[in-house]
Amino acid sequence: MDKKTVRTIAHLSRLTFDEKNEEKITNDLNNIIKFVDQLNDAETSDIEPLTSPLEKVARTRPDNVTAENRKEAFLKNAPLSNEDYILVPRVVE
Repeated sequence: MDKKTVRTIAHLSRLTFDEKNEEKITNDLNNIIKFVDQLNDAETSDIEPLTSPLEKVARTRPDNVTAENRKEAFLKNAPLSNEDYILVPRVVE
């Protein structure tokens, strides 16, 4: 990576830096690219893809209804209601 490429990346990223840091940034970006290139050499053909980096399994439970339907009791206690809903006064005209 050359300094022109670093300037182009900085411009596209809307970053500014002075010229004395340009050499350091160029070296840092080259080191990052070398490190990422090492990942291409890793043998991963026998490794299954992960859905999560954690080796935990989510606990599951049966999906059974455990609460009773208390709609009638709630509607009976409401000042105004119809067959299915609690009626409230209009707030916004």
